[in-house]
Amino acid sequence: MGDEVPGDGSAEGRAVTAGASVPPRRRTVVRIVAVAAVFVVVYAVVVTLYALSGPVSSLGPKEPEPDKGGVTVVLTVEGVDAAHQRIDLSVRIDPSETLYTGDGLALAQDITVVVTPIDGSQTLVFKAQTNASRKSATLVTEGEIANWPFDVYRAQHLVVLASVTSGGVARPIPTKVWMRGDVPGWNVDAKQVGAAPTVLPATLSEAVSTAPSIDLRAARSGSTVAFAFVLLALLVVMPCLVLFVAITAYRGRRKLEPSFMSWMGAMLFATIPLRTFLPGSPPIGSWIDFTVVLWVVVGLIAGLVVYVAAWIRWGHPDPDRVPPGR
Repeated sequence: MGDEVPGDGSAEGRAVTAGASVPPRRRTVVRIVAVAAVFVVVYAVVVTLYALSGPVSSLGPKEPEPDKGGVTVVLTVEGVDAAHQRIDLSVRIDPSETLYTGDGLALAQDITVVVTPIDGSQTLVFKAQTNASRKSATLVTEGEIANWPFDVYRAQHLVVLASVTSGGVARPIPTKVWMRGDVPGWNVDAKQVGAAPTVLPATLSEAVSTAPSIDLRAARSGSTVAFAFVLLALLVVMPCLVLFVAITAYRGRRKLEPSFMSWMGAMLFATIPLRTFLPGSPPIGSWIDFTVVLWVVVGLIAGLVVYVAAWIRWGHPDPDRVPPGR
């Protein structure tokens, strides 16, 4: 009886046969499907987060109707300027019928809206005999863009109050406030603090001091954060690829291709455009520059140095010399 051959029925033979039963082509297909599935999931998450961002979380389910003799002030968030810590607003009023002329097309008298604190004049005047056109205002916020993409900007104790002038004296009128807007890449929330007094004060100064205030908060949306980290991950991948190619060539495990140095140089020059493509344009010197971008550049240059060393080592090899590992 001859020697037992692995694979002819022994336990060892069955194990070898089972290990070899999975064809390489099938393993390749499984890997491709897994990578494609991860890509689809990441893509779906980013798009979903983007679709959910933008609309301003307002002070109620719908715009309130103005009280008789009063107005509804509509504040529309137009944009967030993180670099200068500002939130741009447009201000529009929706007066009650008693504040219009007989034809209902123009204001019967001047209406002054106090919006405080804002950058510039705290009063916006809507002239008589004109329609209630929009006016611009800029809120000064507190925030740190250096914390990008987790920077948050707050404008607190915002007071909005309308008044009319009678006999040279400003008289407050019932004022309701509505926040709206759609800022892509941002989540803007508005919250009212306090309640309007049941009896409207007689003077404007008293009305301003007792009026409810609004707290505004703007933070980058989840889609912006996801977009930022995808780009940062791509930045990290570049030096990893360059170092892998350079070290493999230096060890003599792959044929040296001098044209790869151009590819590595292109990777190096692509770093800054990718850095500036980050959403929100974080300023130079942000934490990402010290924790990611700097080391991406270091890794790319290190890979280029290693590849040059490989070119020096293997560029003109001795025909009788065989690279180690071959």
